[in-house]
Amino acid sequence: MKSKLIFLILILFSLILTACAGGGAGTASSWPGLSADADNAYVAYNQHIYAINLSNGLETWRFPAEGNAKITFYAAPAISPDGQLLVGDYSNIFHSVNPANGQENWSFSEANDRYIGSALAVDERIFAPNAGNSLYALDIKGNLVWSFETEGPLWASPTTDTNCDCIYLPSMDHHLYAINAQTGNQEWVSEDFGGSIVGVPALSEDGVLYVGTFNSELLAINSQDGSIIWRKTTNDWVWGGPQLKDGVLYFGDLGGTVYAMDAKTGEFKWQIPLEGDITEPPLVTDDAIYVANENGILNALDLNGNKLWNKTFTGKLYTSPVKAGDLILVTQTGGDELLFALDANGNQKWAFIPEKK
Repeated sequence: MKSKLIFLILILFSLILTACAGGGAGTASSWPGLSADADNAYVAYNQHIYAINLSNGLETWRFPAEGNAKITFYAAPAISPDGQLLVGDYSNIFHSVNPANGQENWSFSEANDRYIGSALAVDERIFAPNAGNSLYALDIKGNLVWSFETEGPLWASPTTDTNCDCIYLPSMDHHLYAINAQTGNQEWVSEDFGGSIVGVPALSEDGVLYVGTFNSELLAINSQDGSIIWRKTTNDWVWGGPQLKDGVLYFGDLGGTVYAMDAKTGEFKWQIPLEGDITEPPLVTDDAIYVANENGILNALDLNGNKLWNKTFTGKLYTSPVKAGDLILVTQTGGDELLFALDANGNQKWAFIPEKK
């Protein structure tokens, strides 16, 4: 076990059932999941989902209204096309919440394990990955349509493809799956990549999937048949999936290196070492890359890898920053403040501290 991952493992696991570079699974703890719409930021953390007004940083509502020690949230809430806020918890329940008032619409309770990865919601289907090796496909009212089993826990959201009626599912069993979105039938399964996949795959317009693995690699995969186009070794495990912009892949690894890679060839355009493990993808905008790390530092780089500024927080940053209008949202683990809103230059606009109730 790599020494620099000990703290991450203590955060994410209370017990390691299978300790290997590719397939560990265990009882997870929580760090914040973050998403946003035009009006609110949504932070899923510990016993609540918080809705925070983007204009002033004040709490709009929390779900559930009263804390429950049996409920812990980790995954970033997803927002469906019909306006549902979707998130699973550690008590094996998947929730649909009304983002206007925080009231529960429905819940799905047929899973056999906790929810760690975020859901994918497209058209009239909701795809909820579960740590019990199952992907659940639900309709918009929470009824089970089908389920799909893999050989390992599912910690990452699948990726959809508008060019086919299919989704691509990463698994901790070292494989990537293509699944028919309507029937749940397997279209193909990749070869063993030699390491778990816990980041969301990126899909290019020309049908290439990009995945990072715990085998310290980033791979380009043909979405038609799952074959490997190229694979590139990184300095350390790739936890978060890559972000694809204008033919360039941006991502970090657990050793603290951030990379820019040519998506066609897999050749590095640049790589920069930063202090602190990088567990989630960077936020990539038209002008900058925002990289959060375990040392509590948010680094802003330009698209050529030049450092613009950095900002240090009191807690640890395990969650990707989120852009909401002109704001950059950052959530931390530890410290009184849960959520910060910054401008593009790193100036703080407001901070949210959950009121104890």
